[in-house]
Amino acid sequence: MATPRKTCLFLGTSDFSLPSLEMLAGGGVCELLGVVTQSDKPAGRGHRETAPPVARWAREHGLRVWQPETKGALTEIIRELAPDVVVVVAYGRLIASDALDIPPHGYVNLHPSLLPRWRGPSPIVAAIAAGDRETGVTVMRIDAQMDHGPILAQEATPLPADATRSQMEERLAKQGAKLLLSSLTAYLNGTLTPVPQDDARATTCPLLSREDGHINWSESATVIERKVRAYEGWPGTWVTEPSDKRLKVLATHVATSASPGTLSVICGDGQVLILDRVQPEGKPPMRGDDFLRGRGGAVALA
Repeated sequence: MATPRKTCLFLGTSDFSLPSLEMLAGGGVCELLGVVTQSDKPAGRGHRETAPPVARWAREHGLRVWQPETKGALTEIIRELAPDVVVVVAYGRLIASDALDIPPHGYVNLHPSLLPRWRGPSPIVAAIAAGDRETGVTVMRIDAQMDHGPILAQEATPLPADATRSQMEERLAKQGAKLLLSSLTAYLNGTLTPVPQDDARATTCPLLSREDGHINWSESATVIERKVRAYEGWPGTWVTEPSDKRLKVLATHVATSASPGTLSVICGDGQVLILDRVQPEGKPPMRGDDFLRGRGGAVALA
């Protein structure tokens, strides 16, 4: 008699979750009971209630969807479904400690960094902002501490010097989905043993706020250029014009000197940062030199 497949429940919310969900739904690793995701949220200019990407994809493919409002409600769902394993990819909410022991095979999480480097909620951002030369994905078991659990599998990839957050999110989501599928199969078959992390090598990254994107010109041009790429989307990078309106800084590059007609700033290390693409408050994105011409060839940015 064939051994019945293990059951699993998927927890995820964002676009980063989708490649893993797609592979899990079609890979035959386990019987997918459904997905848990965050609640619908207002989005767009009309602030219409919009379902997360995972909820939309799951419903389009006939999967059951739960959107619990609290950790307690999530615990009850897991207790009722009693999955053999819970797979977590960019869910974005904490799991109650009393829920961790419900699945016999625990919670398997895909994390977009080479743990124990960059434990925390913004590892891709942190790696770009720090100038890391490589990053990667880690499949691990969740325990009661943040990104602390033992590792099932890990795979590195180069981090290009000009990479943006969105580029790396897309790359690591696809890379991580493949690693998750292979390692989850071996783990559920009993041929893969989790290995504890080396806590002495751990680094952490914080949850970012909008104010973190305010550019400080006393920092080096290199640091600011990295932040512009790392903070793409959220929290974004910005400065204020003399009118107190915000000017979003969308793309930059470091130069040894300023060329005439370019929107440029001398930073704290004496190097020049060229603002290639900006977006004035309430207006569409534009080239930095076009913005400068529109301000009469000179502007103070704070």
